[in-house]
Amino acid sequence: MPGPSPRRKERDDSVDSSPRTSKIKRHISLPPITRPGEQYENEDEKVLKGPKVLQLLHTIVKMREEHKALTDQVAELALELKSARDDYNTLHRGPGVKIERLEKKVGKGN
Repeated sequence: MPGPSPRRKERDDSVDSSPRTSKIKRHISLPPITRPGEQYENEDEKVLKGPKVLQLLHTIVKMREEHKALTDQVAELALELKSARDDYNTLHRGPGVKIERLEKKVGKGN
């Protein structure tokens, strides 16, 4: 049986020379996210400044309501457009049919 190829032997040698994987910590737990205790001057300042979760939830609810209203408006406008197309097609075809009937009657009368 032939020995390992030169490339494979080089790769094996480089793996052997690398640091052992048992020494590497693969799963390092993250430190807890905390604020220093002395950061606030008094109890009133402990409330976070800026947008609060409740305000964001209200904003999301408003946006959903607006989205629903806009979706309804789009549906209504799509129905109006379809109705207008139907009216156009009716008006476009109607006179053509009447003219054809008139031509047939005039052509028979001669």
